[in-house]
Amino acid sequence: MPQVQTKSRFQEYMDKLAADPSKVGILSEGDSWFAFPLPGRPNIVEVLIKKFSGRAAWYRLEDSGDESRVMLAGEQWEKIYKTLTKPRARFDLILFSGGGNDIVGRCLLPLIRQRENWMTWRDCINEARLQSRLNQIEGAYHELLALRDDYHPGAWVFTHDYDRAIPGDKPIRFGPFKIGPWMKPHLESKCIKNLDDQCQIIWFMLERFSQILQKLEQSYSRFYHVRTQGTLTEDEWGDEIHPTKEGFEKVAAKVQAAICEEFPNLPKP
Repeated sequence: MPQVQTKSRFQEYMDKLAADPSKVGILSEGDSWFAFPLPGRPNIVEVLIKKFSGRAAWYRLEDSGDESRVMLAGEQWEKIYKTLTKPRARFDLILFSGGGNDIVGRCLLPLIRQRENWMTWRDCINEARLQSRLNQIEGAYHELLALRDDYHPGAWVFTHDYDRAIPGDKPIRFGPFKIGPWMKPHLESKCIKNLDDQCQIIWFMLERFSQILQKLEQSYSRFYHVRTQGTLTEDEWGDEIHPTKEGFEKVAAKVQAAICEEFPNLPKP
């Protein structure tokens, strides 16, 4: 039998733009807020694909667990570079989600000190290590924006911060298997056991990350930082660091509204 030629994902993407040049070409890269895998709990990108209802073409690179420092270095940097430099590639918008995994999970441990009786929650943060980590995250964003400037200077970059996650015992469950939690066990391993203190530590770090995005927004043209802190209620966290279906939809609505400010032909929330 003759061998059937299958199109690459990139060729399928380009064919959609060729068939309707008015579509917005979107490259998405990021972590589990763009790639959350559970059925019935669509992530931000899946919500936006549905909301934009055929008015955009998507080329997706995101993967759960990715750190910003990893996405913009080594093999993953090469993947983004090769995507942006493909012949005839057209991207009007780069949607990026990164920074959260650089702070939670195993990455959290170097950022906190072993608690002693005299310490406040603020004393438990290793400020030098935190600032070093934030510098690395900022460097990843500078690298992303440099790639944009070099190869698709007319494209917008949209990103978001993370809402105020609450340390707890909620993992992701896949049948009998579970992943997480990503904050509470590490905080408790350093004798930080009071929930209010745990929240203050995590929220302080996430606010510092948000400040980086604010600074970048002031430094680069066509860079949009979508403010999502304060979006979710306590009941809209499906596990320790990911929203419920309704939570993802609320965050996606804010991202959608922001994108529509610059791309008014896309459907608004």
